Amino acid sequence: MSVRTIAAGGRGPTVAPDSVSTGEARSARAFAVARRHSRLVRILRVAFIVGGVGGVVALTGLGLYRTFGGAIGGLSIGDLSVDGTKITMDRPRLTGARPDGGGYVINAAKAIQDVTNPTEVDLVEIDGDIVPANHDTLHLTATSGHYDSSHERIDLFGVVRMKNSSYTIDLRSAHIEFKTGEYSSRDPITVVTTTGTTITADSGSARDSGKDITFEGHVKTMSRPNGSDSTAGESIKGAQP
Repeated sequence: MSVRTIAAGGRGPTVAPDSVSTGEARSARAFAVARRHSRLVRILRVAFIVGGVGGVVALTGLGLYRTFGGAIGGLSIGDLSVDGTKITMDRPRLTGARPDGGGYVINAAKAIQDVTNPTEVDLVEIDGDIVPANHDTLHLTATSGHYDSSHERIDLFGVVRMKNSSYTIDLRSAHIEFKTGEYSSRDPITVVTTTGTTITADSGSARDSGKDITFEGHVKTMSRPNGSDSTAGESIKGAQP
């Protein structure tokens, strides 16, 4: 029951005690609802953050798996950062097997991959080895490169060098097919053998992991006087334009 009274002097109504209790109850209920809403907002905010991080991690893992999972034997990396769809990996190390029983190892200072193109990755400051099954290791270095895991091949750029026990090759670019052991370059090439012979050409290619080399374009050879050019069974050919 609600009771209304008139204050002395007839200046206006006052609220009865039970009306005050009803108002307090409503305020308490409203406060509880607001508190639950704030808690829900905080929970959703955390969920969105965790979900976003989880999504990035999932995309990163998916990209790495698509790039490296089926094509190479192993992958190890240092620090990893994500900027939009770009993943940057520090100190990646790629290892893979070759059909002839050999293998290869590619190290880099950095690897940059776009998760929207998960089979390809850009590499910076490359240092690696290609180990054929039937002859010596070919060591390679390059300023940068582009690795395609779907075809198991790499393009090298900048200051490129390949070296084994028979010769050193300096190039501006190189294309390497890991499956077939074929190398090629459309840019000028310089080869220096261990006996001191220097060969320059407009371009060149190699088969059998560098065992059979063909030079193209303006081929020039400079040999040491009275020196023999035995390159441990390597085959070197020249083709004039």
